[in-house]
Amino acid sequence: MSTIHTMFAVARVEFLRLLRSPTSFTLLLLVPALQVLLFGYAIRPSGAHVGVAIAGPAAGQDDIARLARDAGLDVIAHGLRPGGAATLVRTGKATIGIELPTGPFAPVKAVVDASDPNLTAAAEARIDAIYWHALAKRNDVADYGPRLQIDRLFNPAARADWAFLPALIGTIMMISMLMLGTLSTARERELGTWEALIALPIGRVALLVGKLAPLALIGSLQGAAVLGVSHWIFDLPLRGSVASLAAMLPVFAIAHLALGQALAARARTQLAALQGAVAFYLPAMLLSGFLYPFATLPGWAQRIGELFPLTHFIRAAREATLRAGDAGTVLTHGGPILLFTLLMLALAAWQRRSQLD
Repeated sequence: MSTIHTMFAVARVEFLRLLRSPTSFTLLLLVPALQVLLFGYAIRPSGAHVGVAIAGPAAGQDDIARLARDAGLDVIAHGLRPGGAATLVRTGKATIGIELPTGPFAPVKAVVDASDPNLTAAAEARIDAIYWHALAKRNDVADYGPRLQIDRLFNPAARADWAFLPALIGTIMMISMLMLGTLSTARERELGTWEALIALPIGRVALLVGKLAPLALIGSLQGAAVLGVSHWIFDLPLRGSVASLAAMLPVFAIAHLALGQALAARARTQLAALQGAVAFYLPAMLLSGFLYPFATLPGWAQRIGELFPLTHFIRAAREATLRAGDAGTVLTHGGPILLFTLLMLALAAWQRRSQLD
């Protein structure tokens, strides 16, 4: 009986210790509650805002635009000349382009950006419904009316793995670099190596970058390995500037390594640091377009998603693989990642200094 009383006494002391720890209370209770509210309101897989452009003869464009709006599609441009809608899709300004026929036997073309088929599959079904509705309104039948031809760009077979694999590169790197940054700081705290290195005649940011460089190299090799496996085993095309994407890998790795170091320097325990890392990468996975198409998120959730480097890396990876983006297009998405990296390096250095002080 004394053993049972002792066990309950120890449990009571541990429970009181957890309640008195603001960090433990926040990470174990408050953060999950906020995430449930965030994801419950943000994740709407069927609420995608798909941009549609309409081109071709003026006759019929207004009717098609009205039907598209009634079907829940966002008409971003109409009244375009023949070929204009397809051009907007190729340049990424529209998701679907409807090219109305210019001759009696020409088909109605729906040009679809299929780089994310999870987003466009439902939209294709809506376009098909619009087509049949238009035929019925004109009292046409399929044998005599213009045919509907769907042209899928970038991913003709609408392979879901081709949309998933480029995003997986950044997701794997993000999680592993966060864990490495967090655990390496915890180990330094145990061994006291940072206090010894800080005495060297070198700036703290430069010292931090030097410490993170080997880990960033590992992360870059990891990302390159995922890209290679995706290409050789799953036939993921490499149509764009893969070299530009490779140049972004170490920057992306350092961003999350520095964040992991900052979290670990702020947290009192290794467990709290790991929980902080989870509290970061779980929203990043859900709000970046990795698990759900970015266009399905409401506006406020998209603004939050833009803060995560993973969001911009996924766009760059799809440009370099599926969309045949050139170096300028790919590197454009690297600007926010570089800014995040600089902020995290400054934050990590400041946290280190505060820890020593």
